[in-house]
Amino acid sequence: VNEAIAGYLKQSDNYFDELAKRGVLERSILLNEVNIVEKKNPAKNSTNLNGGGNADAVITAEQLQTCPTLTICLQGRVAGLMFRGGVPYLLRNGNVPMTIMLDGMDVGADFLDNIPPSDVETIEVLKSVNYTTIYGSRGAGGLLVITTKRGGGLSGISSYTPGIVTYAPKGFYTPRLFYSPKYDVPDNRPDLRSTIYWNPHVVPAENGEVVLEYYNSDEAGTYRVVLEGIDMSGNIARAVYTYEVK
Repeated sequence: VNEAIAGYLKQSDNYFDELAKRGVLERSILLNEVNIVEKKNPAKNSTNLNGGGNADAVITAEQLQTCPTLTICLQGRVAGLMFRGGVPYLLRNGNVPMTIMLDGMDVGADFLDNIPPSDVETIEVLKSVNYTTIYGSRGAGGLLVITTKRGGGLSGISSYTPGIVTYAPKGFYTPRLFYSPKYDVPDNRPDLRSTIYWNPHVVPAENGEVVLEYYNSDEAGTYRVVLEGIDMSGNIARAVYTYEVK
């Protein structure tokens, strides 16, 4: 033993002996090991006024890799978020659209699908009052704070230019229509369709009634009708009926 610390060791032994005599050591509590883990900020480059990552939900670039459009990717991924005509809304806010902030700039509520998903680093969804208040009147309907990649991301290519928003116009697109035979044109071929009518935009009158007209197929049997809808308050309705064709 080093003579320089011999006195210290003797004093330590005497100290613990005294604690043992008084029974203090028996009341000692052994603490469990504590691991401190720091999480990486998923939105380190964000222009979120609350601070990057301080949001009700954060969608990262990894979650957007297979998305053709941001509308399709966000649909059903964030609770309480819905789209009408490509414009995002929160169910609790009715007709007030969400504000879209792209790299700190308000680009309009209908701009979402003009942003290529491959250019996006994070999307922060701000729904609760403690996150939207700092944006004033622009936070009335909630916000989508979108940050584009600035290098070092998945692609490794910087697409960020301060003060400039990249606009990618969509080409001409003809929406798909549900096929229905033209019965005013003579045709001797049998109508053997399994789905005879589909309409995604049925709006009832003020009394809740609506009239739909369609032709049944040539197959006799039991037909099943499924009605599904949602009102402006987010209430979901569904009903199933059957009828016989002889």
